[in-house]
Amino acid sequence: MPKRMQDVPAEYLSNQRVLAESIGARVRLCRERQGLSQEHLRARLELEAVYISRTQYSRLENGEMQPNAAHLIGLRKVLGVSYEWLLEGKDVMRDG
Repeated sequence: MPKRMQDVPAEYLSNQRVLAESIGARVRLCRERQGLSQEHLRARLELEAVYISRTQYSRLENGEMQPNAAHLIGLRKVLGVSYEWLLEGKDVMRDG
């Protein structure tokens, strides 16, 4: 594992950025299609014992951070989407 950021290959960082941006875009798309505000979605996540601050959630949707495992589990459940769609944009949007 690289000890310093400059030791991390640029290709890896680029791929991570693209992944974060695509996940964020899909989360925003689904949230907006369901007519939910960011705050309403955060409240629903909290009902599932998944906690994310306003700043973190905004960063997630803007592709500035990747969701952790708990966030992914909560988002899949609250938004009713498949993991495949949420992570890769594959399969159908809806879980079921």
